[in-house]
Amino acid sequence: MSKQIVLTLEGLSCNGCVNSVTNALMMLEGVDQVEVTLYEAYVTGSATAEQLIEAVEEAGFDASVKG
Repeated sequence: MSKQIVLTLEGLSCNGCVNSVTNALMMLEGVDQVEVTLYEAYVTGSATAEQLIEAVEEAGFDASVKG
């Protein structure tokens, strides 16, 4: 089942950071679509919020579920 999760991101300061987070999220199984800004990530798919946060943290940044 596909759903959208919005993450609040911290520590991103440039397009390279955005690309790193985008790539980390797209590599996860269950992720269909990703849109990343310096402050938020919009992820559509079946991956859990915990999986998404772990991928962002492994890329060297902080994330939490928005709202």
